[in-house]
Amino acid sequence: MPLHISVSSLQDFLTCRRLYYFKRIKKYEKVQYNLPFIVGRVVHEGLAAVLAKKKNAVELMTKAYKQERAIALKEFTLTPEQLEKLDMQEFITKGMLLAYSAKYSKMIADMEIMGSEVEGALQFSDGVIFVIKMDNIAKIRNKKVLHELKTSKTITPDYVKRIQTDIQTAIYFHFHNIIFEDGPIEEIMYDVIQKPSIKLKKKESKQEYLIRLQEWYKKTGDMESKFHIERFKTPGITQDAVINTVDKVSIEMLRSKTKEDYYQDFDKCHSYFGDVCPYYILCHSGGESPANLLDYKTRKPFHIDKSNKGVGK
Repeated sequence: MPLHISVSSLQDFLTCRRLYYFKRIKKYEKVQYNLPFIVGRVVHEGLAAVLAKKKNAVELMTKAYKQERAIALKEFTLTPEQLEKLDMQEFITKGMLLAYSAKYSKMIADMEIMGSEVEGALQFSDGVIFVIKMDNIAKIRNKKVLHELKTSKTITPDYVKRIQTDIQTAIYFHFHNIIFEDGPIEEIMYDVIQKPSIKLKKKESKQEYLIRLQEWYKKTGDMESKFHIERFKTPGITQDAVINTVDKVSIEMLRSKTKEDYYQDFDKCHSYFGDVCPYYILCHSGGESPANLLDYKTRKPFHIDKSNKGVGK
């Protein structure tokens, strides 16, 4: 059975090998409510519909939101405050979608989506297959473009600078051009939209809030801090560098056999921003005890379309 690697599993291994062990080998997934993940999925669905020029994009996104909301209510017991924030996302995400559509109307008209969530697999070596799943492959004025869509709390100069050496973008760019035979990607479009920071006011209707939200996005002189598109011909990471990293990491993955081989990086247990590793209690508070494992479920296996499969390195 070959080892399957994805961008996210590569990043997990590089972050902390013990995290990779719990997540990828034991397949533990912490049962926790995560509103930002829900918002990201809903907005992604809506913006993909806008870029595909679907006239019912708002309705499709609203449908996606309602499905996510139903799943959240089924799986979690939310506090009144959490429920209120979840309910507001229907209007917040709609405001983001309408503001994006207005700002980039000309770009959207020029863009033709060739494929969304495009999957492929690269036979990297005898025992390793690398799988990719890209947001969008688009054609803009006859140029084939990798379109990466992101949402972020803030868009800062440091965030923009990091785009050039984003490992996910580099892997998708280089591995796509090895795997697919329908022409190389000629440009990367890294598309970021800021999540709104304004909240519903007292005695303000949700419709009034939606209008104010759109105006917030349109505010003169502040637009570029809420939307940012970075376009460049090639990533700041070369194909040779990508292949070297994947090669060396895959060797270490295959070499690791026991739990102890997946050693801990204790600097990643806690961040200075208050973030805690989802597997913290398994490392520091009783291990894989029956009581601790009640906080986890088994991750479902992810299957990717391997019909587009490139040759080995």
